[in-house]
Amino acid sequence: MIRNIDEGKRRFCRSLVGCGLGRILTWPGAGRAVLALAGTAGVAGCADETLHADVVVVGGGGAGLAAAVSAAERKLRVILLEKEAAFGGNTAISTGLFAAVDPVRQKKQGIEDSEELYAEQMLQSGRGKSDPKLVRTLAHEAPSTLHWLESMGLRFSDELIESYGSHWVRDHRPLTANGLGYVRVLVTQAMRMGVDLRTNAPVVNILTDENGTVAGVRVLKTPASADATKRRDVKDGKNEYVDVLARYGVILASGGFGANPDMVAQYAPNLADLTTDNAPGNTGEMIVEASRIGAALRDMSEIQCLPGCPKGRTHRVRLHTDVSRFIMVDHDGKRFVREDGRRDDLRDAVLALPERYAFSIVDNRGLESHNILVQKETVIGVETGDAFRADTLEELARKIGVPAANLKESVGTYNRAVSTKRDPFGRDPMNLIHEIKTPPFWACLAGMTIHTTMGGIAIDEHARVLDGSGRPIPKLYAAGETTGGVHGANRLGAHGLPDALTFGRIAGKTIGTVGL
Repeated sequence: MIRNIDEGKRRFCRSLVGCGLGRILTWPGAGRAVLALAGTAGVAGCADETLHADVVVVGGGGAGLAAAVSAAERKLRVILLEKEAAFGGNTAISTGLFAAVDPVRQKKQGIEDSEELYAEQMLQSGRGKSDPKLVRTLAHEAPSTLHWLESMGLRFSDELIESYGSHWVRDHRPLTANGLGYVRVLVTQAMRMGVDLRTNAPVVNILTDENGTVAGVRVLKTPASADATKRRDVKDGKNEYVDVLARYGVILASGGFGANPDMVAQYAPNLADLTTDNAPGNTGEMIVEASRIGAALRDMSEIQCLPGCPKGRTHRVRLHTDVSRFIMVDHDGKRFVREDGRRDDLRDAVLALPERYAFSIVDNRGLESHNILVQKETVIGVETGDAFRADTLEELARKIGVPAANLKESVGTYNRAVSTKRDPFGRDPMNLIHEIKTPPFWACLAGMTIHTTMGGIAIDEHARVLDGSGRPIPKLYAAGETTGGVHGANRLGAHGLPDALTFGRIAGKTIGTVGL
């Protein structure tokens, strides 16, 4: 197997694992040095140089890393190509919540759950657009993926929660902040297993033979650029390319298109003016490229939004993530939506406001229920004008510019709903457990920001990419936000990571097998 990092550099990279999350993700020598090749001969009339592997994975977020590790567990030679300078993608900046049925932990909290309920709730959420086979596969396999991660050293809290839009108490919280813990354990495991990890390696084409069978990918060999997504568009004749050929096939795990405003405008024009919370590499090139070679696309207009930065703002504050502790009010200081309802319903309700943003309200206990990163971003938000702190509700109303009487009435009505377990907006009684009464009180701007593109490449339950007739494209697999069909019209909260990691793992386990 050709190595792009010598043993000295591997030891250095391993040392980074214990030095903090921010440093493990960017390796020295990225760019042209990372893509230095070991004297392989080029293919005449094609690329300048050629590499060979059993499996090529495109994308170094959660889905791609899970696929690479899973394939490496089968003793396959794996090359992983990440176009950005760092691994992680949307996984690294996610909340890290992982929805999975867990009888041991749930029983301690008196929570009844099952794979059947998990699947039923996903199918209902998808409004008839989800693929039942994909949904049931995820419901069945998510628990084993969770235990697989735990076996690598990822630790979760014993207390499960119902996160924003998840609709059940089955969400596991990693003990590390946000999703960086997943990236740490998967990168570490990949390195231990000899996966050939490469950053600053943008894939520009999927290669096929004369029969349409996927043979590998073509990679643009250039120094690091400030805009990785535009490197593929340079046609000055000076580019050098590397063909990476895959014996068993290619796994696409390069994310969705939430950071590509042109694609968002193409498929969901009504959302074109919104901000995004996506990683910058989520620009959808591999979705387009897969379509070029015959892959079917589905649900491309289904884009999920979360409370975040209103248009014109840049600092996100997430007071909504603990669904049992916040309410949302409009510019009259009145509640207008069921806060623990479907994410798409809340999106539409906020965007229907004349201002296209609302305010999320918590008390101090509500703020302290969030992880330290959300608390820090809230404190910073007070300085930037994206969040507000006040010792009384009257003062908070004045700071956010709503009538004090209305805000006090909204909070009072909500607190009575907590006492009676009856909410005029239909909030689930299990989320009516915390009154808003402990000062100081906090608020943040709650616009809608693009969070997840739920459409993408069509796959089957084995993660094989399908063509327009529903037939697998030979040797092409996909997982994670690159794909469509799992979530349909609406993704339940905390279900993004199980989707990405489970189907990434499935792709690594099934690629190259016979008789599926």
